Amino acid sequence: MITAYLEDTSVGDTHVTGGRTITETHVVNFAMFSGDWHPIHTDIEYATADERFGGRIAHGALVLSVALGLVTFWPPAMKAFYGIDNLRFVAPTRIGDTLHVETEVLAVTPKGEDGGVVTSRFTVRNQRDEDVLVATLKSLVARKPRA
Repeated sequence: MITAYLEDTSVGDTHVTGGRTITETHVVNFAMFSGDWHPIHTDIEYATADERFGGRIAHGALVLSVALGLVTFWPPAMKAFYGIDNLRFVAPTRIGDTLHVETEVLAVTPKGEDGGVVTSRFTVRNQRDEDVLVATLKSLVARKPRA
């Protein structure tokens, strides 16, 4: 997603990642790591009885973490995350779903002498091309080094 210096990044630039399939192991390890053992993620009987989802779903924070791991960040240009705005989990992610990320640069804003903020639409989609997570991602991006 951030693969160029600030001055080489333009509104409208897009990027599509490869995919990753969410597995039982991802969900269990995330529950162990985060301490989030909500039964909608970890208890098949509870989750199956739930009328809203009708089965187990992945943690929202797991989906976000996997999505951030899929996008490309070039270290010389990408300095830090600046924020995530308007984050919404718009559909459940289930074990077996394969996710990919689509980004589009919405704004490039200089900030100081050495860089600026790149604002991108950040959309996570499943194998049926359904949006599961949408957000606005902001990144601190460096300018080209002076010669």
